[in-house]
Amino acid sequence: MNSVAPTWTGVESRSALASAVADQAVASELVTEDPNAWGFFRLPSGKVLVVGYADLGLLPVAVLSENRLLVGVDEVLASFAADTLEKQFSYRMPSVFHEFVSLADPFVVRDEIGFVGISADGKERWCSLTSGPIKKFAIEHGRIFGETIDDEPFVIGIPP
Repeated sequence: MNSVAPTWTGVESRSALASAVADQAVASELVTEDPNAWGFFRLPSGKVLVVGYADLGLLPVAVLSENRLLVGVDEVLASFAADTLEKQFSYRMPSVFHEFVSLADPFVVRDEIGFVGISADGKERWCSLTSGPIKKFAIEHGRIFGETIDDEPFVIGIPP
């Protein structure tokens, strides 16, 4: 993946967040359902995206790729214009976001139980779920091979 990961800073509370970003160029925010954890991403430009999320054991993940900032947190994948941090789209994942797999069109992201292909405008192009949480996976020749935490193998064909 040709991308840059913005710097994540977690804070202890929403009031601590206000203090931490008081002198920053806060340009936008992303808040998921029932936020109980807070922090922010600082982009190389100095702009800041504030994030409030339900702490499900995974930190928010962001990548800066070409002209957009992609953020995955809880069950949300969101895209922001890199220069202004204006939100371009927000997509609700089938399960809890885990990682970006590919930033090509469509973006391929992994959640706890599967993979989703999302177009650059935020529309789901395809979705394939496994029988349980994913333990490991690899991509070869247009297919995703892996197994769940129950050692059940899966093979997912990536649509063109």
